[in-house]
Parts: sequence; structure tokens; C-alpha cells
Amino acid sequence: MYDQHDVETLERQFNAAMEEADTGAALDAVRRIYDEFDRGGTALEALLHPDFQLRMETVFLDGKTYKGMRGFQRYRDEMDDLFEADSFQPEGLRSVADGRWVVLGRLQITQKENGGDLDVPLAHVLEQRDRKVANVTVFSEISAALESVGLPV
Repeated sequence: MYDQHDVETLERQFNAAMEEADTGAALDAVRRIYDEFDRGGTALEALLHPDFQLRMETVFLDGKTYKGMRGFQRYRDEMDDLFEADSFQPEGLRSVADGRWVVLGRLQITQKENGGDLDVPLAHVLEQRDRKVANVTVFSEISAALESVGLPV
């Protein structure tokens, strides 16, 4: 899935993007959203726009799109099939003026095949509509996430 060269490249991209990132109150608010993503249920449903979509631009589940709460649950099931354990930890936030953010974080996973642990940088682009989370696109490449919203790499 990831080799050492890939992880080193992603670490460089992550560190450069974090130099411009907000790590204060706005990030705390985003962490609360991610806590609800982890819990699921009615609290998460209240945060999601009726047209919610989750898109994967990653080395795992690449090209897949999940729609609505049922789609989000399908995504969780597929992640559970891939990994023994997984957790995304937001560490920085880059804001874009039109209701989009790039959430920079670390994905900690335990692989099912060999039980090995990986800690890799990952970026999510969140789009808000009607004060709810409408779209999340998950990127393995930090630079691709920044480029997708017009931020400098």
C-alpha cells in the first residue's frame, strides 16, 4: 500500500502544509466534528447535509464515492474490512474563503494482514453547505488536496 519513499514524500508535503495551518480554536471545532464521525449515529446525521458525499482519492478505496449516512456506514464497513483498526487525527486546518477547508492529519492504521502499524499523513477537503458538512474528499497526496482548492503547495 505505502512504501517508505511514498511516506517520506507525504511527510515533506504534510510538514510544508502545516507551516501555514491553523492549530487553534478552528481546529478544535473540526476535531469535534471528527469525534462525531467516529461515533456515528444521530449526532453525525445532524451534522451532515442531506446530499452528503464522501470521495476517496487515496491508495486505499481509490475512486470510491459514498453518499448519505448509508454510504458513510458502507465506507466504515469497507475500512473495517481493510484494517484491523484505523483512526484519523486532525492536526492542522487550512481555510478557503468559499466554505471549504483542508484538514491535515495523520491516519493511524493497524493492518489486518500482518498486524503492522502505520502512521501516515492524509488530507481531507471538507465543504460546508447550509451550515452542514456536504462533501468530504480524502486525499493520500497532501499536494493534491491543496491544489484541489487552489491553495499553494
